[in-house]
Amino acid sequence: MGILFFILFSLAALLVFIHAALDLGIVVNIVRDRRRVPPEAPLPTVTVAVAVRNEEASLPGLLASLERQTAADCSFLFVDDRSTDGTPALLEDFKRRLGGRVNVLRNEAIPSDMTGKQAALEIAVEACRSEVMLFTDGDCTVPETWVERMRERFLEPELGVLFGRVRIAEGRSFLDRFQAFEQPLIHQYNLGGAGMGLPMGCFGNNLAARSRALRDIGGFHGLGYTVTEDAAVLSAISRSGRWKAGASVLDATTIGTRGKAGWKEYLNQHTRWNAGAFFSADPATRLGYRYVTLFLIGSIALLPLTFVDWRFCIPWMAPFLGILSLGFLAGLYDGPKRALYFLRLPLYTAFFTFFYGWVTMCAIARRPFDWKGSLLHTDRHVEQVP
Repeated sequence: MGILFFILFSLAALLVFIHAALDLGIVVNIVRDRRRVPPEAPLPTVTVAVAVRNEEASLPGLLASLERQTAADCSFLFVDDRSTDGTPALLEDFKRRLGGRVNVLRNEAIPSDMTGKQAALEIAVEACRSEVMLFTDGDCTVPETWVERMRERFLEPELGVLFGRVRIAEGRSFLDRFQAFEQPLIHQYNLGGAGMGLPMGCFGNNLAARSRALRDIGGFHGLGYTVTEDAAVLSAISRSGRWKAGASVLDATTIGTRGKAGWKEYLNQHTRWNAGAFFSADPATRLGYRYVTLFLIGSIALLPLTFVDWRFCIPWMAPFLGILSLGFLAGLYDGPKRALYFLRLPLYTAFFTFFYGWVTMCAIARRPFDWKGSLLHTDRHVEQVP
């Protein structure tokens, strides 16, 4: 029994060390972003690229926020991925208002070697003539300084890809409140990794990349089939040896998005995210993610044995305290109602550990998930959802 506890405690100590390193990476991001120096060199040209599919309900909010951008010289490129609702009409109206700054293309193909969104984004990369591309989604809204502040970072000549924070407005239900808490917490792993120089993931609804870097990796088609094209493009660019990855934690670059309406959609989303990380083609991402999540699952499985020996609860305390530290730092960003946030932090962190243990097991079991009208599997099999 003594050897067993020695092994468990050693593994737990390694997990605590990993989270402490992530905490340090987050602090590095915060310090760097707050040392902003007004740019003196000419700013790069920028195109905002958005792949949309049946976004009629949410698209007006995004379009209004794009129209308010302080970077008045940016252009907009939309790829309509086979929408069947009023999305095309909204895009054409936006084009009429802004004229030549807007380009609307359409993806008619159902690709066999990419997801539909990958194919739409590949069309955008091929059509773009700007130096930098910014990506977001049809269900998001962006602050008016988003383009201006994101593109400033590309004055760093070695920067190839950059991602920013994401915020979900808090609703009234437990699911709404938990998503508002959990979204920035998940992102802490991405931000911490980038701060250490080891980017492991990002959210594609707040992503920017240098066009040359995208073409160096063969665009989104060059990634091969992936259900998390955002994390895959970050990994491909940062591991190419030519470019570095960065993260912006400023409130001025933080986008807003909507949470999922129900638990089924929420489970689908997180199963996809977990599958993308667990089966990532990037070895560092895959191994790091597997260590953290498999240790979490194992520690939860050992909890019933605390009735035999209280020391079996200690392995679970390692991921709990590590996640708690990331959550604490997330509460220091601009935006959250801090008193209420910190009051909920211990309870929501505990729920987070059990929920992520569950969705990781769904990903390992290769549970299919509905995404953008298709039933996707990690083994590349795709079926259209009726």
